[in-house]
Amino acid sequence: MIDTVVPARSFVPAFVVEAGEVLRIEDLAGRQAADVVLMPVDDPHDQMSCIYTQLLNRTTRITHGHVIYSKAARPLATVVEDTVGVHWFGGGCCSAETNEFRYGSPEGGSCRENLVESLAGHIAGPAELELDAIASLFMNIAIGPDGGLEIVLPTSRAGDHIDLRAERSLLVAVSACPQERNPCNGFEPSDIALSTSNP
Repeated sequence: MIDTVVPARSFVPAFVVEAGEVLRIEDLAGRQAADVVLMPVDDPHDQMSCIYTQLLNRTTRITHGHVIYSKAARPLATVVEDTVGVHWFGGGCCSAETNEFRYGSPEGGSCRENLVESLAGHIAGPAELELDAIASLFMNIAIGPDGGLEIVLPTSRAGDHIDLRAERSLLVAVSACPQERNPCNGFEPSDIALSTSNP
């Protein structure tokens, strides 16, 4: 059983959620993105696929009732509760490279660095963490009529959460996004809470 807090801008070591358990990821203060990676314990190379999750659910808005799929199109988890309904399942995350591109400096920390550290001992390094395997929960990216993308303020409020029921035993990594140079965390990164239960 997991009951812990991911400190603002940081991570916790990757942990296992057993098949049938429900993982709750909670935005404690509101307006805070949580980047998440799921991978089967028995096949860690078959990581979550944001692309397949959207295609097989036939929507870009992953929420209650939708299934999260792996890159082999196998069910990993089901969203059994979602009080927000706005998440980014487009893959990718902030990184030293995107910080350099957007803001002229690789500094400031990133979800990619956090997730690689979280998965230390489970993956060999950054090259084994696929960008398609990273979902940004509570992240709000507006898509304009011309197809343009813009990071805007999250709609999540304090206590909002998403519950994922593991369809197989999963290794989970979570980063409380450290980004404060765009609105993805309301310009003020905060904590994320994690807990598991057996319904």
